Amino acid sequence: MRTRLVTGVAASLVVLTAPVASAQAEPLTIVHSERVPLGNGTLTASFTDWPVKAGRSLDFTFEPDGGIEGRTGTVRAITPSGEPKALGIVGLDGEADMELQRHPLARHAWGLDVVALPEEGPWRFEFTVHGAGGVTTGTLPVPVGPAPGPPMAVSWLVGMAPWAVAALLLARGWLRARRRAVLTWNG
Repeated sequence: MRTRLVTGVAASLVVLTAPVASAQAEPLTIVHSERVPLGNGTLTASFTDWPVKAGRSLDFTFEPDGGIEGRTGTVRAITPSGEPKALGIVGLDGEADMELQRHPLARHAWGLDVVALPEEGPWRFEFTVHGAGGVTTGTLPVPVGPAPGPPMAVSWLVGMAPWAVAALLLARGWLRARRRAVLTWNG
């Protein structure tokens, strides 16, 4: 009885404190920046992880000279095979041409928050920026290395092994309980 009470209190604390812990945003740590020619100026593209690895989440920020105030822009991600790709970012429409929004942690710049480029190879980001001086374009090559860690199948196998053991133990317990119930019922 006491262990159930302790377990219940511990579970309640985890549930009640989880939103508070997750609500505290960490500052964005930029580790690499690239300058992209953009009309008569430049656009600074910054990354929270470098070199970029396939399937690994990171943040991007994009800031044209003079800032983003009074400007709008789009970015198109081009895969190593040359096809435009919607990156499936929460809050964006899923189109290949994604409207640039303020980064949630770096409000002075546009950005993509927690994005993973799924394929290894040479990616390209094509920018179009609309401002008082007209429309400017620029292209940023992004080399993406192999995904870190073991192959996906091995990761899934290792990750699912405890669940398979749990399923076997549950099935065994269910069969034992069923057998006892049948024996008790028969007298």
